Amino acid sequence: MKRSFLLLLVMIAGIYSCKKNDSIRTQYAKLIVGTWKSTGQNTKVYDLSSNELVKDSTITFTGNNANRAWLEIYLANGNSYVTTIPTVKSNTIVATADTTSYLTYTILGSNLLLKQNIGGEATKPILRINTTDMDLESTTTGTLPASWKLGINVSYKITQSTHYIRQ
Repeated sequence: MKRSFLLLLVMIAGIYSCKKNDSIRTQYAKLIVGTWKSTGQNTKVYDLSSNELVKDSTITFTGNNANRAWLEIYLANGNSYVTTIPTVKSNTIVATADTTSYLTYTILGSNLLLKQNIGGEATKPILRINTTDMDLESTTTGTLPASWKLGINVSYKITQSTHYIRQ
């Protein structure tokens, strides 16, 4: 009797968690459709052997850094594009946007799976998304340029959280 009851509880919990996951995915899928402009990025660099934080850097894409921002466009059909922002001087467009990546995307729970049309893929946790703001995270392992003033030719765990606003 106890085993049957325990099995029933496990099954109910499993069904509930699947429904909750589907609900989050559906909500995120509706919210992500549109054009998002990057507004800033926080980069945390960790030592691979100790997982100790060795550098924490935040940059906003305003003022002198405004040219570092980009747009991410998510269509309802699962296609996505990363593009530069048109350059405007004196209310006149002097350079148009250039698409730098063609992707497809899928929402998996609270993660965004991006697949490049030329190969390669990345999974980015969705830290926050609503009708106006989105925060995505990516984690990689790699080396950093000398300007970071860390060990050259040393691999680090690099976590970047990027903030976007809906356009």
